[in-house]
Amino acid sequence: MKILKGYLLILLLNLICFTSLSAQTDAERKFLASTDSLNTLLSDAYTGKDYPTAEALCQKIIDLYDAHATQLAEGYAYFKYSSYYNMASTQAIQGKKQEAANNLLKALDSGKIEVSYNRITNDEDLKGILDAPELQPALKRLKETTDYLYILQNAPEYTRTQSVDSLPRIVYAQADEPDLKRVRDYFRLDSVAVVGDELATIKRILTYIHDKIRHDGQNGNPKGENNSINFAEACKDGSRGLNCRGLATVLNECYLSMGIPSRVITCMPKTYINDCHVINAVYSFTLGKWLWIDPTNNAWVTDGQGNLLSVQEVRARLRNGQPVQVNEEANWNNEKKTTTEDYLYEYMAKNLFYLESWTRYGFNTESDREKLINYIFLQPTGCDSEERNPRNYSVNDDRYFWQAPQQAKTD
Repeated sequence: MKILKGYLLILLLNLICFTSLSAQTDAERKFLASTDSLNTLLSDAYTGKDYPTAEALCQKIIDLYDAHATQLAEGYAYFKYSSYYNMASTQAIQGKKQEAANNLLKALDSGKIEVSYNRITNDEDLKGILDAPELQPALKRLKETTDYLYILQNAPEYTRTQSVDSLPRIVYAQADEPDLKRVRDYFRLDSVAVVGDELATIKRILTYIHDKIRHDGQNGNPKGENNSINFAEACKDGSRGLNCRGLATVLNECYLSMGIPSRVITCMPKTYINDCHVINAVYSFTLGKWLWIDPTNNAWVTDGQGNLLSVQEVRARLRNGQPVQVNEEANWNNEKKTTTEDYLYEYMAKNLFYLESWTRYGFNTESDREKLINYIFLQPTGCDSEERNPRNYSVNDDRYFWQAPQQAKTD
């Protein structure tokens, strides 16, 4: 029952994050203290295979919520319905199939918990009840909304007949621009680069920035201008990090300062769930394509045979069932290994439905008030995201979106 040790505890932490202690009422603080205590007992009972006790503890959390519901904010309903999920797991283990199916349905139909289709179908505790007829409509709905690889594979194709003549060409600042020279000196990138080896240089700069500035997805980026030097200065004492967009902004300016065309790419889901992800696309003149580069995870992607892939190729291969593989060095903050299954087939499959690029790339691009940028939004034909920026150029032509930089040779 993975949800006991993982999902329920994560729910508790998220509620504390989103509901500040100062904003909580006395009733809410008491409720959290009680559920925290019960959840510890629940986890211990499950680990010790005392499933009847674990089941009873789930019911206690449900009863506790019901007794105090009028005094609690709406978000606290998470505790009740995640407990129904947990109870279904303990009941399924005990062979109480009908009771388990009924409680799982309560959890799924509530709309109060976020759990994916793959998470449920891969939960060993629940496998014996997932064929229950009453669960099928809920599981079908969940597959169509949370099976991210399925959603990506069933997305419409791009349209390459669209007229793009009136759209701007994407441009990149040159390495000899004064601000980019400052970036190069500030990060001492000449000592990081591998002379005469473009691909090794791309990888080394990625790892260098990944190791220098940690990822911190819980906080916004520093105040002030959105550029690599301001961001790095704010993080240099180690007290904070950057979110994925901040890291991609830093890395982007580092590549540009070395004469390597680079883009910040916002990767977005079909329906906004809880986040999106931002990576870099870095142009390799050696390979003649944009490479997938992710500073949050120190990640690039190959075809499993060692051949580096572009963002466009990764998306296409996921859609077509062809193999993709994240590099062995990929990790989060040098604390947790980034795996192909979780990162590509789950997380990034969710976030590759829509893609957003800037129309120009340079130093301090998103804070340049003298020359505002526009955004180019690539979407499958017939799909219009509600999340797109109002200044977007919306296109269905992936060839336009992934145009090579002008200094590169094109077909």
